[in-house]
Amino acid sequence: MKPFRAMAVSGMLGYGFTEEAFRRGLTMGLDLVACDAGSADPGPYYLGSGSTFVSRLAVKRDLELMVMGGLQNGVPVIIGSAGGSGSDTHIDWTLDILREICLKHGLTPRVAVLRSEIDSKALKAKIIDGQTSPLGPIAPLTAEVADKAHRVVAMIGAEPFQAAIDAGAEIVIAGRSSDAAIYAALPLHRGADPGLAWHMGKIIECGAQVIEPREGQDCVVGTLYNDHFTVEPGHPERRCTRTRVAAHTLYENPSPYLLKEPSGTLDTNTAIFEQIDERTVRVSGSQWIPSERYTVKLEGVQYLGHRTVFIAGIRDPILVATINDFITLCRARIARDVAALGIAEHQYTLGIKLYGRDAIMGANEPIVESSAHELAVLVDVIASDGEVSQAVCAKARYSLLHTDFPGRMCISGNLAIPFSPSDLPAGSVYEFNIWHTMVCEDPMEPVRLEIVDFSSVGITI
Repeated sequence: MKPFRAMAVSGMLGYGFTEEAFRRGLTMGLDLVACDAGSADPGPYYLGSGSTFVSRLAVKRDLELMVMGGLQNGVPVIIGSAGGSGSDTHIDWTLDILREICLKHGLTPRVAVLRSEIDSKALKAKIIDGQTSPLGPIAPLTAEVADKAHRVVAMIGAEPFQAAIDAGAEIVIAGRSSDAAIYAALPLHRGADPGLAWHMGKIIECGAQVIEPREGQDCVVGTLYNDHFTVEPGHPERRCTRTRVAAHTLYENPSPYLLKEPSGTLDTNTAIFEQIDERTVRVSGSQWIPSERYTVKLEGVQYLGHRTVFIAGIRDPILVATINDFITLCRARIARDVAALGIAEHQYTLGIKLYGRDAIMGANEPIVESSAHELAVLVDVIASDGEVSQAVCAKARYSLLHTDFPGRMCISGNLAIPFSPSDLPAGSVYEFNIWHTMVCEDPMEPVRLEIVDFSSVGITI
């Protein structure tokens, strides 16, 4: 196989990259321009709501450069996990931006769309057949859980991207995707060593994570050879280091040695990382272990209710010194006052976190005694609807503001409140209720491949 060269423009579509690095990358004889657009890291809200955690303006800027550069140089452009969470709604949002770009420049590319949102009926059939398994220490998937799911996506592997390119696509917009598969698919299709292809995909998918100095996001170029691959920055004034490249194998994985993908496992136990010049790292020795069964990860969310938040500062030294007892006292008062409104305990959850004390670690915080001179209190109320959520939050705010405590000298209130309005509706709340794997008889089973023709009169499917 002749060397395969792929450029990851950024770790996230919309996070940005320098035009200098991008333009230089285009001169290097690329076979692929790609970018991951999604992650589960921002939490379940975005999958549930169908919204995005990067702005439309930022995505359009990045995508426009990619499309123009790719088409002008005859290089396929691939976007994985479109819109952040990769649902049908997120794909359509991305397609709308792409259409706008194409109309602006008079482009008519052949576009392949890979949808991987799973409907409840298909999922429950898999559950009944025993084709789903928990991903981690969670309960097995049930039909009841599937019914509660608001939206479910499957994380696709390399094969759907190969099918899209085989269909003549110049641009691929994919739903939820394995990050590494975005980059491994095409070299695998050309006969590359699978261990090296998957490992290169893993290393470059986050862009500038492996680059020094890291000043935000930027382009990184991976070149795959028969017995090794290299990683180098697109920007001439930056460098890749052996430490950063090796460390990225651990990124978002429980083990740096065994990395699971839909069709098998990447084994890096025998991988060798070498600094071959100031800017470039060479990697060899990665192995691939094929799976007996093809599995895809499922991500699903269920609706919990409506959230209202309140934040304030505490600076009174007497209150800071006795804050734990004060919070206990306030919780009792809040429960009493909320009950007086006719709101039952099961209708809401109340969270109170003290930043500067134990908000991050909670009960696991090893520092019992804190010398903080000020604290931030965050009230988080989730309830069955917005009215109940706001009512409970208001009672919590009043209680924290005016409840007495031993030695209290202030009479105007216990809190410094930074915002008006003080109680901030945060909208709908979701939680991940499906974090499982699903066996597929065929890699294309959870995927719907669509070919989209862009023209001056719109999009036809």
